[in-house]
Amino acid sequence: MKERIAKFIEKEGLKLHYTITGEGKPIILLNPAFLDSRIWNLLVNDLSTNYQVIQLDFRFSGKTEQDDSDYSLHEDLYMLVEELEFEKVNLVGLSAGGYTALEFAIQYPDKVDKLFLISTGLFGVKEDERKVHRMEKFQNALYSGDIKRSSEEWTKMWLIGENRSFEKISRDKIDLFMSITEHNLIKSVNYKMPKFIDPPVNVQLSKLENEIYHMIGNEDYEDVFESNRVFREHIKNYHEETVEAAHIIPIELSEYLTKKIKFFVE
Repeated sequence: MKERIAKFIEKEGLKLHYTITGEGKPIILLNPAFLDSRIWNLLVNDLSTNYQVIQLDFRFSGKTEQDDSDYSLHEDLYMLVEELEFEKVNLVGLSAGGYTALEFAIQYPDKVDKLFLISTGLFGVKEDERKVHRMEKFQNALYSGDIKRSSEEWTKMWLIGENRSFEKISRDKIDLFMSITEHNLIKSVNYKMPKFIDPPVNVQLSKLENEIYHMIGNEDYEDVFESNRVFREHIKNYHEETVEAAHIIPIELSEYLTKKIKFFVE
């Protein structure tokens, strides 16, 4: 097992936490909402045999300590890339992390080699009614202060999927996901929304010249598939794959995902 080095970027009241494992071409792993960089832990040992792997905790997640300033996730990512003095990076983003990767590639095209998106959606597409209903249940539990129940709803929504039971996923993977979720729900009690690029990603997709791969689980919500259709129509160099999984592919299919990332990035 390679050594994982933990570091912080400190700027005024912000302490942005990240880790570095391995050496070689850099791959930055970007996590989704209410999760942190540990979502990638099942991939890192294998990925870091060939690459320098950076796991970033966005604001309101993991070990990052945020200030109260306005912020954008793609600018925090830029701060990390500059801190590490990378000329170009490969970005792997899950869900909202994939959206941040797209924002970064649009804003800083010279800094990006390839993008590997996982379960990534766009604002503005029609939302799956099942997700809307599940989100209401999650929010009701969260706003009532029931972290355990809200974590269970979040797990059902993203790791399990609407059409499957909890028995379809091993208990250790469920426990890992729920532990990460509970930590970040507590940490996000004073959550402040980031600012997004303007014009938004969906009207700037044609600007992307990078090679982009998108992996989607067949048990995911319909709005992810609708977003995929938009990507397919507007991104020049776009590849896609549907796998047997729900939204959180880095936990459900970690070994297969690792192989696909390594093959794509090399």
